[in-house]
Amino acid sequence: MAAMGQVILSQVLLDVDAQERDFEAAVHKHSRYVYRVALAMLRNHHDAEDVVQETFLRFLRQRGSWAEIRNLRAWLARTAWRVAIDRRRQTWAISLEEAAEVVVNLRAAGATAEELASHSQILAMVERLIASLPKELRDPLTLSTVEEMTSAEIGEILGIPEGSVRERVSRARGILNEKLAGVMEKRHGR
Repeated sequence: MAAMGQVILSQVLLDVDAQERDFEAAVHKHSRYVYRVALAMLRNHHDAEDVVQETFLRFLRQRGSWAEIRNLRAWLARTAWRVAIDRRRQTWAISLEEAAEVVVNLRAAGATAEELASHSQILAMVERLIASLPKELRDPLTLSTVEEMTSAEIGEILGIPEGSVRERVSRARGILNEKLAGVMEKRHGR
């Protein structure tokens, strides 16, 4: 009986070692990708790092179901996207510290007060226009233009086909172009 217990204990320890190696391999292989997904949503390195940690913690908690995950990269990307969305809801507003950093950087580059005001107004306007897009268009556009992800990568994250990603990005760009043209016409009194 004692020998049987030792065999079972040895097998359990081997299984734990194998899971630990699988987890480490997943972190090593996919952590940069998960970080890019989180950064695309949050635009803050610290928050993106937190999302990476939370994503891999959720993966670790699911270790009993790892065999059921058909595409680990897609699973991690979707999980990171959801965690980032939750985090963004909690910290939606731009902090004063981040806004001050932008101003300091522009001043260091030699921007005048007028240029600073114009730059911040344009950025704010573009952010408002992007934020006004429907979520189904805004998310693919953000991942495509800001993070320069492929349609396949975006499809994995959002759980939609590549063709739908391309179509949504195209529609989003078209809507933004129309809105920007309208804003520019109003500004220049045309």
